[in-house]
Amino acid sequence: MSHGADDLLLLLAVARHGSYAGAAADLGLSHTTVSRRMAGLERAVGARLLVRSGDRWEPSELGRTFVAAGEEIEHAVDALPLGPGGRGSSVSGVVRALAPDGFGGVVMGAAMRQVVQEHPGVRLEMINAARRAQTNPVGIDLEVVVGRPEVSRKEAFHLADYSLGVYASQDYLAAHPPLRTPEQVQEHPLIYFVDSMQDVAELDIPRRRFPRMRQGVGATSSVVHVELTRAGAGIGLLPCYLAERVPELVRLFPEELWFPVEYWVVSRSDLLRRPAVQAVMAAIRAAVAQMREELVAAPGPRA
Repeated sequence: MSHGADDLLLLLAVARHGSYAGAAADLGLSHTTVSRRMAGLERAVGARLLVRSGDRWEPSELGRTFVAAGEEIEHAVDALPLGPGGRGSSVSGVVRALAPDGFGGVVMGAAMRQVVQEHPGVRLEMINAARRAQTNPVGIDLEVVVGRPEVSRKEAFHLADYSLGVYASQDYLAAHPPLRTPEQVQEHPLIYFVDSMQDVAELDIPRRRFPRMRQGVGATSSVVHVELTRAGAGIGLLPCYLAERVPELVRLFPEELWFPVEYWVVSRSDLLRRPAVQAVMAAIRAAVAQMREELVAAPGPRA
């Protein structure tokens, strides 16, 4: 076969972006060049390596084997000492992650500030959603998930504890009769995840605390939940480390309505050996350690 490492890396880029156009932009090639080289690789193999799935290109079963080979090549290149004198310099490479949007913005934002300072050649690409660990996400180096994951052939470890609390805006509370007991919260519209689209069991436990509470607005983003609550659309069940950053929000019955949850990381041992992934993970751990009290947000007076 005349096709070599370059075509495997190109296949990997197509799988990650889900499109020829995305891979072309990432690698500085034309769409026509990507299409031609992928067609040539499939002819040489004698089988389809990419198949359409909706509006995306996804690897076929055989294609996943070739994508994995491309990842191995990428990892080997990342590990090479390419600095002056062969000693290596700053770590470089793209790290692709799945993470809830609140964690991705606040915690990973702080982590990437450190990474950019120490390793300017490292780039992070995130898909943001609170969901269960995926069985085999192509081109993803690490997943931050809510709750202990049930995964196989992967490495999973606890990352951080955090808390959900019940919040309302000052204006919303001023416009409604006083809330004197936690049970009265159920008389108000809830702002939380869309029931039919929420598949994380740990995020359903707090919702069951309010069996009579109707959902006012459902959204797939914790950041949107915070903004909806600030706007007075109802009472929000929010990550405390996001809500406590908004001065207009008031935490309701923190002793009674406090819901501890966990963040876990899921990856593969070979991916965790990538220098770029190690740099990002080290920075995430440092950010989590520094923000521990903010994340846990144990009941108590608001500062």
